[in-house]
Amino acid sequence: MHLNVLTQCSPAPFLDGMWRDPSDRSGTGYRSLDYWVWMGRRLEEACIDALFFADIHGVFDVYQGSWRPAVRHGVQVPVIDPVPVVAALAATTRHLGLAVTYSTSYHAPYQCARLFSTLDHLAAGRIGWNIVISDIRLGEAVGLCEHLPHDERYDRADDYVALVRALWEQSWDDDAVVRNAARDVFADDGKVREITHDSQWFRLRGPHSCEVSPQRTPVLYQAGASSRGLAFAARHAEVAFVTLGSPRAGAAQVAQLRALAAEHGRGRADLKVLQGSPVIIAENDREARAKADAYVELTSREGQLAKWCTWARVDIDRYPPDADAFEVIGEDGVSITKFLDQLSGDRTWTVRDLRDLIATPQRPHRYARTVLFGTPSQVADRMEEWMSRTDIDGFNLYPCPPTAGIDDICDLLVPELRQRGLFRSAYDPAEKTLRERYFGAGRSRLPMAAEPPAGREAVAAGRVATTEKE
Repeated sequence: MHLNVLTQCSPAPFLDGMWRDPSDRSGTGYRSLDYWVWMGRRLEEACIDALFFADIHGVFDVYQGSWRPAVRHGVQVPVIDPVPVVAALAATTRHLGLAVTYSTSYHAPYQCARLFSTLDHLAAGRIGWNIVISDIRLGEAVGLCEHLPHDERYDRADDYVALVRALWEQSWDDDAVVRNAARDVFADDGKVREITHDSQWFRLRGPHSCEVSPQRTPVLYQAGASSRGLAFAARHAEVAFVTLGSPRAGAAQVAQLRALAAEHGRGRADLKVLQGSPVIIAENDREARAKADAYVELTSREGQLAKWCTWARVDIDRYPPDADAFEVIGEDGVSITKFLDQLSGDRTWTVRDLRDLIATPQRPHRYARTVLFGTPSQVADRMEEWMSRTDIDGFNLYPCPPTAGIDDICDLLVPELRQRGLFRSAYDPAEKTLRERYFGAGRSRLPMAAEPPAGREAVAAGRVATTEKE
């Protein structure tokens, strides 16, 4: 079983209002290097695969037509850049994988290639890249990008990945750096190639600026949930994150993802799938219920609304309480209306009903299949059920409460999984890189690296080529 821990460089990541928990340190710790060093070392002691950093640019600003509710309630703001944190953790851990989100919509491919080569060098091959296309509306508001429709962003991202993979995989030979002091030759320029890329989206001419890092290409993560996102993951991702609503529906989604990957010549062993799950765990039932009650009490109702309205792109505060919720949501909210129909298909949902549903946190014991809730034994049972019924490979856990939950994962959950033979007791010394952690010793490099896939647009309008120095 693979275990990642999901976090963000903000107060109470993904758990709006939980920074108010007396045991929590994320409210100030998110900006403290000591806090992150503590977390990295704790997770490494527990032999966790990787600490995974989500990220966001811009501030949620749809609810009440303003960014003020998000700021007031600490909804993924304030937030700092996770990249310097990852670099620091590379120096204070030796085995823990470190994955970070980096947007294809906000950053140039050349800079992306340089950044991840740098991190992979500093971490001795323990780096992963979570490929995201990001919320264009938020990025446009802060001047990071221009508007582009959803599917076109994925077309552009296909081309982006093709380009950065060419820089990582095709520009420098493994033995290009010779460091011959007598001849005043640091690198053999005959073993370095220029990458030429000319497409609808990007143009580049020149070699990569970094010598080969331990993995060349970082481990590629992706978490797209739309049909276009699943297609992108099937093509590029080595580790796909999913949020499955139930084992039955989840099994079908995972099967679809693996079938799409097979169309690209990728086998079952080439793609790891991890279920994203919040974790509330305690030594006994009474303490678990107490933690669940605290979660319900401390969750920010207005914060939930600020987040949801931005995701749905509709400000429900603008509408009368008795307005028809389906009309307010509109055609763009198909997934939301389907969810409401599943809750009670014969009911007429009003804006008041929808607001109450969003703002009222659900008690974890009622959703124990999607929220890993209970004693170590109960949580491990549910994890085994998910593994057996959905063909996933592990979990991307986010702890609740944010700080004490790290200790709960390390001190309660991991020992239970080890006792069942489901999780390692020590890192395998033969697995020196993050890719080897997932795919086995000796597989530190990306398979099929010699011919990175071109983006759909690049096939028609551009090319990825290497040019030998003449």
